[in-house]
Amino acid sequence: MEERRRDILPDVLKGFGAVLVVLGHCIQSGSGQTYLENARYFEDGLYQFIYSFHMPLFMIISGYYAWPGIQRAETPAERKKMIQKKCVYLITPIVAWKLIEFVYMFAMGTYIYQGVGVLLKDISVGILTNFWFLWAILYSFLLVCLMHYRLQDSAWLYALIFAATFFTPDGLGLNAYKYMLPYYLIGFYVNKNRERLLSKRLCREIFGSGGLRTGLAVLVSGIVFLTLVSFFTADSFIYLTGYKLIGKNYIVQLGIDIYRFLVGLCGIVFWFFVWRALLRLCGEQCRGVRLAAYLGRRGFGIYIISGILVPYVVSPISADWVPRYDVNLAETVMVLLASIVIVDTLRRMRLICRLVGEVRPEPLHK
Repeated sequence: MEERRRDILPDVLKGFGAVLVVLGHCIQSGSGQTYLENARYFEDGLYQFIYSFHMPLFMIISGYYAWPGIQRAETPAERKKMIQKKCVYLITPIVAWKLIEFVYMFAMGTYIYQGVGVLLKDISVGILTNFWFLWAILYSFLLVCLMHYRLQDSAWLYALIFAATFFTPDGLGLNAYKYMLPYYLIGFYVNKNRERLLSKRLCREIFGSGGLRTGLAVLVSGIVFLTLVSFFTADSFIYLTGYKLIGKNYIVQLGIDIYRFLVGLCGIVFWFFVWRALLRLCGEQCRGVRLAAYLGRRGFGIYIISGILVPYVVSPISADWVPRYDVNLAETVMVLLASIVIVDTLRRMRLICRLVGEVRPEPLHK
């Protein structure tokens, strides 16, 4: 059977998200030391706009791409191999880069050694909190595998797990993982039921047609998203208000959690329609579309490398600067270019390629 042609739209959306990730980090760490230390970025309008949806966008695409691999693994041996491969794929860069960071801190004298026990604790905690988004993908993937292979995708169990997330601790990044989980599940089950969903007239008319309906979808989703995002405040950040209800005003916290989810979902829908409309208008050979897809295929590596370049290179250089969007945009372009060069270089090296999400070295000529 001929393999279905890869849809370019998810790659384009990932590329768009990768640019936003770098821009958000440059606003945070590339606007001066005072701006960073006082956490003024949480009050920044553009930063709030980006963080209202960009990581949920990555998460829903990750869930979408998880279904084909889970579907193909039919025997217990195939499933075990697939799960092991996914774990190695995600955990290797998390552990490796954290160990490299500790070696760097030792070499620069910025880590104060207080004994083996403290060192092992610091390394363990550092690993468990390093590149939190990769951990979020891994935990969501393992949960989906368990539910799909062992528990027949029980809706009741999913409902119970979702309810339990509001009453479990938020430490070690669990707040962000719980926040990301619903998006992963949506992406996974949309792809799993893709054919059935598109067979329904309403879905076919909204997602399968162009012209006037596409324009209307962009307009309506845009109005809803922009209306919701206008209410985004510092309290909307998962990093500040957390996710759990215990020990808080239940009504207020639940309202924050629900709002945070809805604004992210509406942002994903809006930008899906925008980029789909642009793709149909310009075609896949348009330079802007091809660039976005190129960045999307390297999104994993860009996320990792830019996460190192911004705090260790951009932040020291911009320590005495004042917040300016034009400067942040220039920083974003430079970080993206440097990240692409580093990622493309590492992708072609045996074993080293795993540091940027490649399972095997990329050929020199494709």
